[in-house]
Amino acid sequence: MDNIDNLSFLVLFSILFSAIFFSSDIMGILALLFSGLIIFKIIFKNNKDYHFTNYEKVILIYFLIVTMSLFGSTLFKLSLHGYIKTVIYILFFYCAGIFFNDNKNKALPTIIFTCGLMSFESIIAIIQNSSGVIEISGWQDMSNINPEEIISRAYGTLKPYNPNLLAGYLLCGLSSFIFLILNNLKKTKRRFAIISLIFFLVNIIAIIDTGCRGAYLGFLFFFPVLFFALFYHIEKNLGGFSNIKKRYKNTIIIISTGLLYFIFTNPALIKRIESIFALRNDSSISFRLNVYESVYKMFLDNPFLGIGVGNQNFREIYGLYMKTGFDALGSYCVPLEIAVESGIFALITFGIFIILTIKFCLKNCLNIKNNNEIKIFALCVILMISATMGHGLFDTIWFRPQVQLLFWTNIAMLKAYKN
Repeated sequence: MDNIDNLSFLVLFSILFSAIFFSSDIMGILALLFSGLIIFKIIFKNNKDYHFTNYEKVILIYFLIVTMSLFGSTLFKLSLHGYIKTVIYILFFYCAGIFFNDNKNKALPTIIFTCGLMSFESIIAIIQNSSGVIEISGWQDMSNINPEEIISRAYGTLKPYNPNLLAGYLLCGLSSFIFLILNNLKKTKRRFAIISLIFFLVNIIAIIDTGCRGAYLGFLFFFPVLFFALFYHIEKNLGGFSNIKKRYKNTIIIISTGLLYFIFTNPALIKRIESIFALRNDSSISFRLNVYESVYKMFLDNPFLGIGVGNQNFREIYGLYMKTGFDALGSYCVPLEIAVESGIFALITFGIFIILTIKFCLKNCLNIKNNNEIKIFALCVILMISATMGHGLFDTIWFRPQVQLLFWTNIAMLKAYKN
């Protein structure tokens, strides 16, 4: 019992590490082992220092609705497979919250370890892109594209090999680098802040090298929130930009110029970004639009309890609605996937969870009694939610365990960064 927290911490690290090399089944087993250790501790150790937040209560309601959807599904056995995954994710979330509530000193090492894993994946992705890795499946519409405009879509080491999965994973952890940058700056540890900034930029380049357009759109949610928060802080607490040191201004100019140069001197990247607006003229986007139409019809026929969770269940029923030649593993849209699997009430409840979590983080950011570390981490959770949900509007990579478990780990760490 004296070492159960250290053992749980080791298993948590194993979960995060397994995301970059091992299969989903291994991650699921490790997540259950972690949850089992925490439950064992709860049973044999009297710990009353834990209070459920509003967003945690809402997730429980969401889970109950998903359970109702399971028993309302016409394909119970197939839906049960997806339901078990949901149980693992939700159980892991609550147990991780209890762990970080009792072990606040374990949060920072977890963030640093996550950044280390993501830096490794980013370097692999950049090497793959620069060496012209051959795509494993049809990841890009080759029609009307010149050879120099074909992007080598990096996919890293995550299994199954998929550039969208790698982009979703890196995007989910992108805010961890922001935490290290800002936290080290506040503690005047400039060397560590610079190192964190370098790997943050490496991570951005790696996401760009995946060619994932959903992740590019995720940037449109991530950076405006980040810049607004920084501008607000500078104007309110530092007396405006006129008081910012010249070397910081020069650093911002150099980084911005470098990123713009990287983008505009890469014809393959420019072509990939332009294809976002091609709609029906791009085969991938056209495919998704056809899937959206079919899945929306599925939702209209099952609006309250949905069809049941899980992609196996989805594939069986989707076949009754799909347009010929447009088979799909999912809806390619997180809100639509939640609605079609578990119904409109599940979607509303999940939306309330997102709103309450952001509200909780904003309250921590604006509370003058909180220290800088708490405020910075709360901002980073908002950034993570913005990026992953922005990406999730056009893809369902969020449901993969590599992204899910990292997402819930970050939400659970809010328990460590609170007064």
